[in-house]
Amino acid sequence: MNILISELENILRSEVINMHTLVSIDGISIDSRTINKNELFIAIKGDNHDGHLFINDAIKNGASLIISENTLENFPCISVDDTTDALASIAKFYADKIHPIVIGITGTNGKTSVTNMTSMILRTCKQTLSTYKNYNNQIGLPLSILKGVKEDEVFVLEMGASKVGDIKELIEIAKPTIVALLNVSPAHMDSFKSIENIIKTKEEILSYQGYLKTVILNLDDDNFERWSLKANKNRIITISVSQSADYYISSSNDHDICVKTPYSDIINLYVNDLEPHTLNNILFSIALSYEAGARSSNVIKGLHNYNDVDGRFSIKKGYNGSKVIDSSYNANPQSFIASINSLVRLDCEPWLVMGEMGELGENSELYHKQVARYAYDMGVKKLFVISKHASTILNEFGQNSYAFGSTEALIIFIKPQLNDNVSILVKASRFMKFEIIVNALTERKN
Repeated sequence: MNILISELENILRSEVINMHTLVSIDGISIDSRTINKNELFIAIKGDNHDGHLFINDAIKNGASLIISENTLENFPCISVDDTTDALASIAKFYADKIHPIVIGITGTNGKTSVTNMTSMILRTCKQTLSTYKNYNNQIGLPLSILKGVKEDEVFVLEMGASKVGDIKELIEIAKPTIVALLNVSPAHMDSFKSIENIIKTKEEILSYQGYLKTVILNLDDDNFERWSLKANKNRIITISVSQSADYYISSSNDHDICVKTPYSDIINLYVNDLEPHTLNNILFSIALSYEAGARSSNVIKGLHNYNDVDGRFSIKKGYNGSKVIDSSYNANPQSFIASINSLVRLDCEPWLVMGEMGELGENSELYHKQVARYAYDMGVKKLFVISKHASTILNEFGQNSYAFGSTEALIIFIKPQLNDNVSILVKASRFMKFEIIVNALTERKN
């Protein structure tokens, strides 16, 4: 990337002080450890760290310009009222400057999978930028945009939210022309307080922004009628696993599906997992990529090359021939149910390592109890738990359920029991760091 200093001054309505011969900057970072020569360091006040404390480190490591909420002496600096707002303004300007097709994706479950699949498809026919790592909030999304280059034709951007108004802020930065609202289920309840607030926030992506957007919705979703009304000033495109829609599954045979589209149909697309949530994700990615210019050959090639993200139902070779399913990246009630559905289809004895689902508010214990009951009803044979709700979970599941006070104790207990007839799902919210369990139970590669 390349932005002129004069452009930065216009964007931020503030002049550089202490400027010498600097004409432009070649990159932007908020991490003093990764800053390079001729790059801009923006001192962001985050939840855990204040970037202003690391300005001297950034300068030592090669930063050429600082954006700060404080004025610096004897170093090129732009002073602003809010550095997070400054980052957003720069990203908005840069997206306008490159002027790609911008795709925005939100929902409680499946955002990263749909983002990755859509990107893989579009990369077979267009130069495509995708959300970097899981950078999907008010800081992460601008940083993803700023990794773009002038040759990029499409941006595929994941949009996350933890409070009302978050999605509105993100679409104002990115100005997407194609959007998808995947689904809504309980998550971040500590900040959202209610499901209604989650719905209101996610559907902010459907709002009219003064230009015609293509909005992709699931015809089978309980909120479809509500969201259709919300998006009525835009062009609505539908997907469905079970009924006729703009993009729908017309037939399936074993692991091959045929997808009807308004353009070229997709014949005999191989799908490893036929669970409805997976098929919905595939249909969303097909619809998004088609609306951005892809066609059937791009879908087949892109999805053939697609590998899901570690921690999101990645199946790995476990000890003694077992299968270890890594779903340690995140968890909420709906994604837990979807993962259990996929687990019990693997034709092995299903075991579950269950950790906590974070940010579920005052109903947290009830949600954990419901997941335990669902696991039992679906035929999970053994349940291993680390959670503050362990006693409730064990009481609900009954026999063959075990609670542990640490990951080490759980690993020591489970590892000798693994065999080639076991598939063990490891799932929890990210803060539990259950990837430690996955790594311990996974057979090491020589």
